[in-house]
Amino acid sequence: MFFLVLTGIVLPFGFIDAGGSNSFTIAYVFFLLIVASYILDGWYRNTIIAVIILAFIGVHTYAHYFPERIPVLDPGSFFVDQLIQVPIVLFLSFLVVRYFADAYYQTNRRLMQLAHFDELTGLLNRRNFNDILQKQFESGNYNGHLIMLDVDNFKMINDKEGHLAGDDGLKHLGAILRRHFDNGKNMISRWGGDEFIVVYFGESGHVETVLEQVKTEFKDYVKNIEPMVDLSFGIAPLQGCQTPNDVLAKADEVMYEKKREKKNS
Repeated sequence: MFFLVLTGIVLPFGFIDAGGSNSFTIAYVFFLLIVASYILDGWYRNTIIAVIILAFIGVHTYAHYFPERIPVLDPGSFFVDQLIQVPIVLFLSFLVVRYFADAYYQTNRRLMQLAHFDELTGLLNRRNFNDILQKQFESGNYNGHLIMLDVDNFKMINDKEGHLAGDDGLKHLGAILRRHFDNGKNMISRWGGDEFIVVYFGESGHVETVLEQVKTEFKDYVKNIEPMVDLSFGIAPLQGCQTPNDVLAKADEVMYEKKREKKNS
């Protein structure tokens, strides 16, 4: 309704009262078109844009055929009119452009977040992790260890409590891993599903102790949901591996060997 009143009444009246074609109507119309296109949608936006264009055509047609009805501003009044209108139009245009720029920045930031991080846990996603690990090998830094973790019997949580409970469990495990390993050097990734990977750049003798703490904290969390749920992990040094796939395969092999030992015990 506001835009209909503005374009159907205020705009024509302002055009005529401000001296017709000598006014800054074109700037105002351009500004209105930008605002209407961005903040409105659907048929209402199309209607408003059509009304703005028709009103603009109508007032200029009126000024062409009835020029005697358009008041002529004296130079002093026109100068004052310019001093008021031009800064207003420029300032409003700046606000609109700034708003678009901020929206564009936030959208790009969100897209970058989705492209590089797992939406559920906030950890590195698999694709981004693969790229970083590949660069790690290319740099020649083999001082770290790759840790692969998998939630045993995770499906029991989904079957018993639903997928939201399962998602909460994965988020909680991600938070535990971040608390123990996120020191600015290590890399933590949700590999996929209920699998996580950490590239650890600390003392090798210390990592087993930390992982047991992670396992204990996670089991304390899920024991009231499903006591059969556990955490298995495998550790493989980057040293001696030629490619990311080599170290992933070694860690995976160690992890599944531990899984088999659990089943046989």
